[in-house]
Amino acid sequence: MSGTPDWVALAWRLPAGLSTPRVTTWRNLQRLGAARLTPGAAILPFREDLQEQLDWLAQDIESQGGEAWVLPVTGLSESEERVVRERMAADRDQEYRALEEDALAFIARRSTSPAPEDAFAARLQIDKELLALQRRFRKIRARDYKDAPGRAVAAQAVDRCLAFRQGISPKVLPVTDAHVAAQPKEDDA
Repeated sequence: MSGTPDWVALAWRLPAGLSTPRVTTWRNLQRLGAARLTPGAAILPFREDLQEQLDWLAQDIESQGGEAWVLPVTGLSESEERVVRERMAADRDQEYRALEEDALAFIARRSTSPAPEDAFAARLQIDKELLALQRRFRKIRARDYKDAPGRAVAAQAVDRCLAFRQGISPKVLPVTDAHVAAQPKEDDA
């Protein structure tokens, strides 16, 4: 058995009553990319920074009158690990698909709208929207521990927005996700 755990879990119980602390806890765990195990437990791949984040969440739960434990997990069975990986990938895939839809909606909206009178203001607004799409992609990518299948398509959709903004062909090389660009396609291998 190795000295470093593979996973880190947070198990907690909050006092009955208001749902706000529960919702806040789950939103914080979703931002970290945690997979839900039970209504009071979630798991992440072990990294010191993620363990620290879970320690902070545990302190927050305890400050609200609850109980919380941050637990290193040195091994899961093959089937347990598969379930955790599938949940993580499905959650990120859902986020990537929503981002892809928003990117395609951006292109559709910008393609059909008439040229504005104030072109400078319009370009600033377009740039602001593009930066928001890229920021969303980076946030999702940062918590995509298991390489969700929708990542490449979302990156391509955001890149199409960038190409649209630049007024060039949508057949540009990916710039949103350099990791995807660096991987050879299966046909190339």
